[in-house]
Amino acid sequence: METVKGEEQNSETKKETGYGQDETDENDGSAEEQKQISVSANQSDLNSNTGIRENENIVSEQSQEVQDNRSEANREEHFALTHIPAQDRVVYQEGFYYESLTDALKERINGLSYKADCTVPYEELRYVAVKFYDFDNTEQIGEIVCNKMIAQDLIEIFYELYQNQYQIDKIRLVDEYDADDDRSCADNNTSCFNYRTVPGKTKLSNHARGLAIDINPFQNPYITYPDGQVHISPKGSEAYAERSVKLPHMIHEEDLCYQLFTKHGFEWGGHWKSVKDYQHFEKNLQ
Repeated sequence: METVKGEEQNSETKKETGYGQDETDENDGSAEEQKQISVSANQSDLNSNTGIRENENIVSEQSQEVQDNRSEANREEHFALTHIPAQDRVVYQEGFYYESLTDALKERINGLSYKADCTVPYEELRYVAVKFYDFDNTEQIGEIVCNKMIAQDLIEIFYELYQNQYQIDKIRLVDEYDADDDRSCADNNTSCFNYRTVPGKTKLSNHARGLAIDINPFQNPYITYPDGQVHISPKGSEAYAERSVKLPHMIHEEDLCYQLFTKHGFEWGGHWKSVKDYQHFEKNLQ
């Protein structure tokens, strides 16, 4: 291909100089030189383009890394600001405490889980910090916003889960998912307060008051039966809808998580008749 390109360039040269088809040996030599120049130029262009593509790939990877680092940095900044102690902090054990919502936390959740029409006063909510073991059995720090009426329950329950190295994938505020419950559950995130309605209804969920919590939602899906059809949420969790086979991280009556929550007076959504909400524990308080 490079030689043909050289010949085309030589033909163009002939047209421009008025040379005929029958040329002298000297002109043939000049054409050969032009072929070599063309080959060299093409190779140079190829190397240059390859270098550009490699540089573009490097820049793209670096850009993605910067975005990931910024996202993690923002999360750490939020976390640090949130952990400035409130005056009423109640410490249960090291790494396990609850307190009133600080101004930094209010700003963090305002317009997300705490929506503009939220009727729950900030004073009724508590920030809860816990330690837990993730699915890699690595110790992590979790964040929960809940109703003040269940803050002590949660701190005691999660401490017992931690002591027994009960694995929970993630415990993050739903605000990290823009308060989108579907996204949070799809990421297998454990969360509590979110001012929202029951899916598909106008009635407020107990999550709206911070009186309900979802644990490992991917392994413990929410199952409804609209129009006689089975609907399983989150997407991809269908294998966990069949509860006769006990898979890791499933909540059932022999499970420690179930035992602790029910001991503290919570109702389990896995016992419901019209729907099954295996991830869900709530406390019905007037």
